[in-house]
Amino acid sequence: MAHTMKSAVEKILKAHGVLEAFNSAEHYAAKIASGGYMPLSIEKHGKLITVTHYFEQNGDLVPDPDMEFVDLGGEDWLPVAIQHSTGLYCKAAEQAASGNWLISKHAMRDLKSFARMWAQNLIAQGFATGDLVRHQAD
Repeated sequence: MAHTMKSAVEKILKAHGVLEAFNSAEHYAAKIASGGYMPLSIEKHGKLITVTHYFEQNGDLVPDPDMEFVDLGGEDWLPVAIQHSTGLYCKAAEQAASGNWLISKHAMRDLKSFARMWAQNLIAQGFATGDLVRHQAD
């Protein structure tokens, strides 16, 4: 089954028994470990969701990558931006004062493609069966 990032994250959180907390909280954070992979962090702040792998370098946590999504209520989340460990940051969508979303079609195509591949990898890498290191819902 091909996963969207939303469906992959939901599968992972459901497997750890925390999907309801994620869905009902205004603010949510989880850290999940799986084998030799970098831990996975999932955060929610209102309609903004971030999915991130972090590694430690010189005492600092470095995102590799960090993707931002917005939940607009559809089958998948809207990928908004990505940051890589190199510092490269790409923003594909921005909300205008009117409330409409301004979208860069080229950047959006790239982010959607990357998100689909990463979602598949998260499932294949065992994050649904990994260890829930911590989670917090507010």
